[in-house]
Amino acid sequence: MPAEFAAEYLIRNDDFVAECGQLSSHLPGSVEPVGPPDFIARWGARFHSHR
Repeated sequence: MPAEFAAEYLIRNDDFVAECGQLSSHLPGSVEPVGPPDFIARWGARFHSHR
C-alpha cells in the first residue's frame, strides 16, 4: 500500500510529471534503470523500461 500511495502522489505532482517528460525525451528506449542520480535522489523514484 505505501508504494501505491507514493506513486499516486508522484503522478499528481506537476513538477515530477514535467521532469519525467523532459527525461523521456532525452533517453534511449533501452535504458534501465532510467533517471540520473539527482532525479532519483530528488524524487525517490527509479523506473525501468517496459518491453
